[in-house]
Amino acid sequence: MDLLSFFRGELPWAKLARFLRQLPDGSRYRASQAMDMDLAEHLVKLEEAEEAQRLTAPAEDADPIMRSSAGYDLSAHLLLTICDRLQILNATLIAVNLPPGKHPPQPEPMPRPVSAADVLRARHERDRAQDAMSAFGF
Repeated sequence: MDLLSFFRGELPWAKLARFLRQLPDGSRYRASQAMDMDLAEHLVKLEEAEEAQRLTAPAEDADPIMRSSAGYDLSAHLLLTICDRLQILNATLIAVNLPPGKHPPQPEPMPRPVSAADVLRARHERDRAQDAMSAFGF
């Protein structure tokens, strides 16, 4: 497999895109992406457009975002758990030192891998909840 195979039409361009998405964060490709100013401007515009759309669109329960479990092993699990606990500890320390009536920031757990089965379970749970709410007239 080489780049010429894609230009000749021997391989689909989607395969190249999948291959590039699978490169690790520490690769030279990812480093050059991080330093590309044109790409950064494009990504910021996309994020702003998505944020504007999210603010104007009616609130809906969205499916969880699928994340690959490649590279997710016991060490990664333990490190993410430690990060979560440190965030909770930090929020607790802030809460203890806040004046009365103020609320500390709520820590968000670090993202974990989400499989297609997890997404389907979330959809089914949301559908069951909507059915139950409609049965009660909500």
